[in-house]
Amino acid sequence: MPEEKALTIDYSQKDAASTFAPKPLLSSQQAGWRNIHLAHYQLPAIEVPEIYNVQHVIVIPFWKQPVEVELIAEGKRYLTQHDQKETALNCIEVLPAYVPISSKCKQEIELMHCYLEPTFLAHAAHESVNPDRVEVKLALQAPDPLVCQIGLALRSVLETDANNSYFYAESMATALAAHFLKYYSTRKHFLQEYEDGLPKYKLKQAFEYVAAHLHQDVSLVEISEELGISQYYFCRLFKKSTGMSPHAYLIQQRVERSKQLLKQRGRTINEIAVECGFANPSHFAKCFRRYTGISPNQFRMM
Repeated sequence: MPEEKALTIDYSQKDAASTFAPKPLLSSQQAGWRNIHLAHYQLPAIEVPEIYNVQHVIVIPFWKQPVEVELIAEGKRYLTQHDQKETALNCIEVLPAYVPISSKCKQEIELMHCYLEPTFLAHAAHESVNPDRVEVKLALQAPDPLVCQIGLALRSVLETDANNSYFYAESMATALAAHFLKYYSTRKHFLQEYEDGLPKYKLKQAFEYVAAHLHQDVSLVEISEELGISQYYFCRLFKKSTGMSPHAYLIQQRVERSKQLLKQRGRTINEIAVECGFANPSHFAKCFRRYTGISPNQFRMM
């Protein structure tokens, strides 16, 4: 159990890090994400007291000058030297949940944090992994372009379409969880691969679920629970069956539904956007143009 003197930080809560860090430049706090959270910081010289993180913390730093960081994890001291070469190599750091950690840095730094929920990680591929045996190890200065790409993709969706980013964030969290089970677990986990896609009846079940919930904030967790499989295998098998990710299929179906409604002259563009599950008319127009090559208004005039 955490000692009383240590801070327990739950990054799913608003302003969780405000006791030792300034407000982030960008945060997923208002986007409604559940299994993964993100914050982009510009930090002054800082000393973080001993804390217990409720989530696994993935640090994606943007080193712009030589920096020395002192980290103490479970009583062991790590003194690391950083510079721009690490940024070029896409180096990350992984701080496991519920491990006592303190740190000190004497220079200003810019970095991004991804916070991954331990329960989500443990159950992301439950067909292949015993959830009770999932533990994450500390990693410092680890080159990992995939994790950096996922972090940057999540930041991009927050910057451009935060209000409609929940399903996309879940998809990225699932990919990140599978990667962590393979490379950052204290035990070796082997995720089974399937040559075939979903059985026809389960694929039909997935299609029907999406169709019935197009106007809602569709959850990847809820779809996979409906089918009785993990998020990881649902995403993998769905793509094998359809040639597209669940997120891409969801957007495609929303666009197809909007095309039907655009033929009904009594409905406004705003009403159609809401009914088809788009966050706003701007997001609707962007997705519609991506799939059709024209705007909703141009389609309506055809």
